[in-house]
Amino acid sequence: MRLLRLRTVLAATDLEPSSDSAVESAIRLADAAGAKLHMAYVAPDQSGRSASRGNPEAESAMTAFRERIGWSGKNRQIHITSGDPAPTISRLSDEIGADVIVIGRHRQRTAGKANRSIGSTAYDVVKRALAPCLITSRPLQVPVQEALVAIDTSETARGALLVALSWASALRHSKSDAAATTLTALHIETGRPLSTRGADRKRIVDHELDVLKRGAESWAGVTVASATKTSTDPVSAIVGFANDQKPGLVVLGTRGLSARKASGLGSVTAAVTNELDMPVLLVPPAVWRQHAHDIDYL
Repeated sequence: MRLLRLRTVLAATDLEPSSDSAVESAIRLADAAGAKLHMAYVAPDQSGRSASRGNPEAESAMTAFRERIGWSGKNRQIHITSGDPAPTISRLSDEIGADVIVIGRHRQRTAGKANRSIGSTAYDVVKRALAPCLITSRPLQVPVQEALVAIDTSETARGALLVALSWASALRHSKSDAAATTLTALHIETGRPLSTRGADRKRIVDHELDVLKRGAESWAGVTVASATKTSTDPVSAIVGFANDQKPGLVVLGTRGLSARKASGLGSVTAAVTNELDMPVLLVPPAVWRQHAHDIDYL
């Protein structure tokens, strides 16, 4: 099992206060792991101005942002560029070999209600990403004491389960006498009879979860628990459970790039991400497929 090694953290920012928590989360992740921290700002395109000539307005805005959040320290790099934000951030992530992309939520208010949507740019970044994306409107608390991963009988869930275990292990308390971090695997049952294939998959997932429960604490320092909820509305069930338990991190698998709205994340994942006001780690196929194979050797 390949446990998480955070060597490169990328924070994407629009320099607005709504992205402060994302950058703070990235700083905490990088500090905890001793990773190199990159911060990227994709400035609005300036007609007739090439990126190579610089952008005084963007550089001035970045300076003000750095002062506001207290950006300092070694092993940190800032990227200011222009273009279409989503492909630009995705391309940068690939170039630097980012192990995670940290993105803030939109926090605009409409008719007196908070809009927790991750926004179109963040959504497009997540669809394109080859690395996990941490979406947050509040700073991630490190160490993580409680983590939650939503699972079903799919390969996506198998991989997301191991990614969640890896993150929980990497972000647990480093002191030997501290309480173990707990990872809860939440399975939502619709109440409808499973097909033969679905029942076989469920037996596999249940077995793998049992294996992790028996051994994860000894080699990952994480206590693995499980919970089952029966509901015809998986989104409400996951959101309700998370709001009751208040984990420090929620992990969900995604489906990757897709031309259809919401299907890039999966409709349940997209809806849950928009509803939750807590850090959510979205795991793309490029990551969860690797981990789904790892579990076969546990």
